[in-house]
Amino acid sequence: MFGRKNVTVPKEYEQFNNFPAEKERLLCIGSSTTECKHKVETKSEGANKALKLYYPKNRGEKVMKYWLPMFGINDSYSATQVISEWIAANDYHSVISAEDESGVVREITQRCKKNDYNEADLLVSANKIKTYGAFDLERLGYIVRVCFSLDLLSEQQAWDFLEQLWEQAELHFDNWDDYMVSFVNGQKGLNTNWYSDTLVSYVQLKKDTTSLLNKYQLKD
Repeated sequence: MFGRKNVTVPKEYEQFNNFPAEKERLLCIGSSTTECKHKVETKSEGANKALKLYYPKNRGEKVMKYWLPMFGINDSYSATQVISEWIAANDYHSVISAEDESGVVREITQRCKKNDYNEADLLVSANKIKTYGAFDLERLGYIVRVCFSLDLLSEQQAWDFLEQLWEQAELHFDNWDDYMVSFVNGQKGLNTNWYSDTLVSYVQLKKDTTSLLNKYQLKD
């Protein structure tokens, strides 16, 4: 009874975050990280479907002051530069070690069992996907949302960046399971827990028949 209550997102944000399919599908990129990270930051559910994220009082200022500068983002110019350079420099070819492969399999198995989700398809992907290019695609999908929501990017810039991220995901991965395994590979291979619950959010979204990840396939 003493925990923080879930945040109520203002109606104007809900109204804004209604998009036609050609735009809405782009929000699949970064959806899992957005859901887990924004829920931790703000206790706001359903952020995975939003381009414009709602920050309660003073929260956005803290993200601007403490979080974005870790990526070298301090203003509109640096936001555009950092995201553009990051997209261009992303590594789709380096592979994780055999030890990290085992760690990825263990994590997928543990997380899926804990969330009552059949891990078979993810394990098939883990058997063939050894690279970690989706690690940056996924977190950039969230960073683009944050930068737009804090007025560092225009709406058109945000959609343009998400379009580029979608194109890269479509080029390098056959489906969302392959994509998510590549993200987990990145966490293991780069030895970081950058939003370690992204896999959990992914599993939860896959269990939700109304989620964008079920509504839009990466490839037709």
